Amino acid sequence: MWNALPILSHNPFKTITLISCANFLSLVQQIHAHVIINGLHREVFYGSNITNAYVQSGSLSLATKAFYQIIGKNVHSWNTIISGYSKGSLYDDVLQLFRHLRSDGNAIDSFNLVFAIKASQRLILLHNGRLLHCLTIKSGLEGDLFIVPALLEMYAELGSLNDAHKLFERYSYRSSVMWGFMIKGYLKVSQESQVFELLSYMTNYFGFQWDAFTMEGLVRACANVLAGREGKASHGVCIKSNLLVNVCLLTSVIDMYMKCGFTHYAFRMFEKANDHKDVVLWSAVINGCAKKGKFCEALSVFKRMLQKSTTPNPVTLSSVILACSGVGSLKQGKSVHGFVIRNMVELDVVNYTSLMDMYSKCGCVKTAYRVFCMIPVKNVVSWTAMINGYAMHGLYLETLSIFYQMTQNASVITGKQVPNSITFTSVLSVCSHSGMVQEGLRIFNSMKDYGISPTEEHCAYIIGILARAGQFDAALSFLSDMPVKPGLNAWGTLLSACRFHKRVELAEEIAKTLSLLEPNDFSCQASLSNMYADGIGKMIMAEEGLNKSLGFSSIEVGNKLCVFSSNDTLAFTSTDISHTWNSLSREMRENALL
Repeated sequence: MWNALPILSHNPFKTITLISCANFLSLVQQIHAHVIINGLHREVFYGSNITNAYVQSGSLSLATKAFYQIIGKNVHSWNTIISGYSKGSLYDDVLQLFRHLRSDGNAIDSFNLVFAIKASQRLILLHNGRLLHCLTIKSGLEGDLFIVPALLEMYAELGSLNDAHKLFERYSYRSSVMWGFMIKGYLKVSQESQVFELLSYMTNYFGFQWDAFTMEGLVRACANVLAGREGKASHGVCIKSNLLVNVCLLTSVIDMYMKCGFTHYAFRMFEKANDHKDVVLWSAVINGCAKKGKFCEALSVFKRMLQKSTTPNPVTLSSVILACSGVGSLKQGKSVHGFVIRNMVELDVVNYTSLMDMYSKCGCVKTAYRVFCMIPVKNVVSWTAMINGYAMHGLYLETLSIFYQMTQNASVITGKQVPNSITFTSVLSVCSHSGMVQEGLRIFNSMKDYGISPTEEHCAYIIGILARAGQFDAALSFLSDMPVKPGLNAWGTLLSACRFHKRVELAEEIAKTLSLLEPNDFSCQASLSNMYADGIGKMIMAEEGLNKSLGFSSIEVGNKLCVFSSNDTLAFTSTDISHTWNSLSREMRENALL
């Protein structure tokens, strides 16, 4: 091969073949050295190909040096270096090079325009994108089959759907990619109705052929609005068009079935996808189970995933941690955290917050705080999660301390660490349960400083704070002057306080008001019945057919997580557990009679 190098100037095409076959940086550098020795590096033909070879080998700095050595650069030279910077996601440099190309007197073409449009999209420069669109029209390239989809994607991604729609309507020929970008754009701004309108139009569009890209957007739209029937129809089109070989589309269909509540369909498809189970597909099933409250199923799928030697990603871990929180499995939660540490998985603020929430719900609030301190850049969600973690454990002083730390550095202008509506819900809950009247009122009044309008839930906590402190006149006055109409939450809180202070007459009036507001909600009668003698209360509950919703509890014994509810019976009545339970029940009854 090296015998050909001394005759570079006599056989240029042989040289270019040699350059194009150079896959390693060291080999490209050796060929470049021979090109320089022969004095050919400044020629467009050789310089452009050397530049491209450096781009392909991943050395953008050397490619740039080779490019600027060229004398009399042409459009091909510029396109080569622009594509290299675009490949390296250096979009500011792409636009800078594009401007130099024009100032150098070179004509623009569809190749460099597409890269400039893509750079404007990635840098969120809508105005610059519109200028490029104008330049496209001026250059007579508006109908180019590469430029039109690029413009459409830019407008859709940057939320300028009016511009996207006008561009889309201008052409009688619409590729599946163009349809896909329109669907993606409407999904981005949660306009699912427009997606279904496009679907109807697409179905009647002459010559339209479904592909995986457009179908994926449609399936995602069905998932977002929980349109199960339309989702099933879309699945049917996928089968008919043999599109489910696409892993991304298959994952979207499974995710759609999960979100729409058809978990049996999702699992059936998942089990059949033996050759297509990547980390994204596993994560979609785990996330679907966790968000639907099927926590044990989510943990079971995660164990199978590890057995198949599939490495979880941050999305998977976030879903698994959520499942651990749901069942209160501290041991499994710690195991997941240990996996993260051992494998040096880089966590984002979402994963850190999930870990905090898991430790808080499993009773390890100190560990939750240690995780909180590890977050490099905290956002409002992580601050609120820590506040809520302290609140659920009744650590009132710690809750207020974290809240004041958060507000101390908050900035309404930049939005940094500004508390939101949920933050105030947690803090007011603490004030309500701890009886901090003045502190609760002060925090409630500070909501306007952050541009937050109080909801009924916020007002209900203030009513609870006042009423539990025995200030019923103030509570009723606040209720009558609430910025929102009082509903079941506000009146119910006042009713609960009446029970605490044995204000039976007021409770009866509140119960009548509640029965008018929510005639099908019997919780007010249940609360009222608890204020009377125990026998009467039971009678009222029985007459109205009222029932408390079942809760559940869990306990870890060895490596097994046991979940049970109040209506479960012991499987083996002759066990030591059954004997101990009967003994304790007998002692409790005897003590109750004393």
